[in-house]
Amino acid sequence: MASPRPKVLVVDDEVEVTYALQHYFQRKGYEMVTAFGGAQAMAQLEQGPVDLVLLDVMMPEVNGVEVLKYLRAERPQTRVIVITAFDDEYQQIIERIGVHGFLNKPFGIEQLTQTIEQVLQRPIGQTVSLLHEASAETGQPSVMPKAKLLMIESSEYVFNLKRVFFTSAERCGGHYEVEAAYSMIEALERLHTFRPDLVLVDLLAAGSLGDLAAQILSSADRPKELIIHGSGTVSHRQQERVEALTRRGVQLVLNETFTQQGVRRLNTAVHDTCLRHGLTVS
Repeated sequence: MASPRPKVLVVDDEVEVTYALQHYFQRKGYEMVTAFGGAQAMAQLEQGPVDLVLLDVMMPEVNGVEVLKYLRAERPQTRVIVITAFDDEYQQIIERIGVHGFLNKPFGIEQLTQTIEQVLQRPIGQTVSLLHEASAETGQPSVMPKAKLLMIESSEYVFNLKRVFFTSAERCGGHYEVEAAYSMIEALERLHTFRPDLVLVDLLAAGSLGDLAAQILSSADRPKELIIHGSGTVSHRQQERVEALTRRGVQLVLNETFTQQGVRRLNTAVHDTCLRHGLTVS
């Protein structure tokens, strides 16, 4: 590592995410500082060097690209890991400037830990090819599904992480219209107004799972299929309800919502379900 106690600056306008990363890596022995926007990040960097910057790209006002330009001009010895949300808008610019690592949201904490450790061990001048890595993440299938997806989520932040993936045909290999609901009332309203082909229910948002699923399955606007997904740590009470629902044809996908692998596993289920129901690009 760059030093016995590496100093890491986390730059992200999502306050909860920033604090969570700060507390986690402090417990692992890192010296952590935070900034909730590009201007704050540059102010922090003026106070002294850091070993590594975790840099979100999509921020209001001063975005991550501007911070990256500042770092290359003023702090060229600082390693940078860029964090993106499956957004290609700035990739060519970032590629030209050069970064030492990158992660696509959503990512797992173990993946982030490994990336930080690997980047701190590399020579400072050894950058990575963002465009090459991003293009290799997913391959487009030969048959392109097309469907309306209603996602029942625990929060807008969690939904947005999935939305940016499922609304990018290059990333997910399909053409999807996506809407969200955050309660049973909203879900039933969206069923009627949006008329989704598939409903995806995150276990974190399931609440009274049996009641929610029963309402969806008995609705006059019932979707072609209901997919329940989320972490494999299902409670005993939830497990009984899930098993009862699977007997009614409901799919269960055990995935880690906040990891790339987890989102891709959900994407595979959505893709296969669309093909089974003939929901493809005409």
